[in-house]
Order: sequence, then structure tokens, then C-alpha cells
Amino acid sequence: MGILFGLTAAICWGVADFVVTRIARELGVAQAFFYVQIIGMALIGLVLLANPAIPAPSAGMWMLVVGIGLFNLAGTLLLYRSFAIGTLALVSPIASAFAVISALLALLAGERPAPAALLGALVLVGGVVIVSRAQHREETEDEERRTKDDNIAHLRPSSSVFRRRLPPGVPEAIGVALCFGISFWALDFVTPALGILWPVLVLRIVEAVAVVLFLLRRRTPPARLTRGMAALVLAGAALDTLAFVAFNLGIGSAYTSTVTALASLFSAVTVLLAWAILRERLAPAQWAGVVIILAGVLLVSL
Repeated sequence: MGILFGLTAAICWGVADFVVTRIARELGVAQAFFYVQIIGMALIGLVLLANPAIPAPSAGMWMLVVGIGLFNLAGTLLLYRSFAIGTLALVSPIASAFAVISALLALLAGERPAPAALLGALVLVGGVVIVSRAQHREETEDEERRTKDDNIAHLRPSSSVFRRRLPPGVPEAIGVALCFGISFWALDFVTPALGILWPVLVLRIVEAVAVVLFLLRRRTPPARLTRGMAALVLAGAALDTLAFVAFNLGIGSAYTSTVTALASLFSAVTVLLAWAILRERLAPAQWAGVVIILAGVLLVSL
């Protein structure tokens, strides 16, 4: 079941990220974050009303989940920022490298998954890297061609040979991988004591409080939502919340390293949606990366 939950989390996060990209580009990062967190908090709160019993772990356990919430807050803000300024098909695979961080921490903590599952996790990460590098290479070549044409038109020497910089959104996506890698690994320590749903609610509360304080300090009221944008916000919040629940269910029944590797497939889902709906091109190497990812899923599920 852990494999199924990991794949469910990947699909939900992949679609949610695609939706949130539209929201962030339309409303801005802070407003998108505000609405997704507030609605997500309300949704998980409604679910908990059916079973309102509050767990009673130690105060240290509650502090730990709040700390996880802060890491997740930083990762989510960086994720929205990378979506708003970067190319979706590039920054999403880089962000999904959080699986590497989580897997390394889990192995250092003593996890020993089966060799086939460990190999599958490595194959999954390799497929994501191939998808990311292929997109980066294609964008770099396009930028160099545009720079060359512009230099010829203006009769000036090219500086692209002497200067390289990371594309917009990539530094933020690297930060996402680090923050999410730590927070998702640490969730395995709190779900046994707090259950599946309460950690998700605490994460939502931490993030909602942070963004409300930010908007109050900036004296920025919540943006007015059109009917279409409200539907996107509701869909994004629901999918993101469902992904967290599925992930917590997964790490409760399988190795964290395996479930995290499967959840990192969200970037492949996002890239495919960008190809199918936004008509972003996929290079042949990217298709090869998708095939490698599917092979990794097969190995993990053995």
C-alpha cells in the first residue's frame, strides 16, 4: 500500500503544482500561498471534525512538527517563487530532487530497504535528473541562439561565452529540494505519535499564520478572486492537502526512502501536463527520462 500512496501523492502534487503555477503567475506568490494554505487548513479541519480526538504526545513532539512546518513553509514559498519566475518544466524536476535528501537522511537513520527498491529509487531520481538536464540544455541553446542573433543585429561581441548564470527559478528550486527533503524525512518521526491528519493541520496552521502576518505587515489585503480563479485555488488546495495525507499514509506502511522517491515523480506529472496543456516542448532526452522513471517505479513496486 505504501507504493500506491506514494504514487497518489506524486499525482496530486504534480497536478497541484501545475494549478498553483497559474495562480502564482496571476495573483503573485504571497496571495497564491495565502489562499492555498487557508483553504487547505479549512479542508483538513473539516476532515478532523469527524474524529476530533486530539492526540496527547509530549510537548517536544508538537514542537518538532512545528519545526517541520517551518521547513515546509520555506520550501513552499521557494516553490511558488520558482513557479512564478521560472520555466515549469525546468524548476519542477529540480525541486523533486528532495527525494535524494530524504533518502540519504533515511539511510543514515538506519533504513535498509530491499535492493530492488533502493535501485528503483536511484533510477527514479536519475530519470528526474535526465528530464531536468535535457530541458536546461534546450533552454540554454535557445538563449544562446537569441543572444547570438541579437549581437549580430547590433554588431556587438557576444558575452555568453564568458558568462553563465543559472536560469530564473533554479536557485529557488534547489532550496525547495533541501527544505522538502528535510521536512518529509522528519515527518516519519511524528506520524506515529500524532497520526496521519494532525501533522498536516499543524503544517497548514504554521504556514497560514506566517503568510497572514506577512500580508498584515505589508498592509496587503487578500486579492479578490474571480469565479475561475476561486475554482483553481480550491482545486490546488484540495490536491496539495490530499497529497500530504497520502504521503503520511505511505510512510506509515513503507520505507520513507521508497515513498519519497515515488512522491518525487510529481515533477514528471507536471512536465507532462506542461507538454499536453501549455504545449511546452519535450526533448527526446526528456522522453527517455520519462521511460527511465517508469522503470524505476516498476523496480520499487517489486
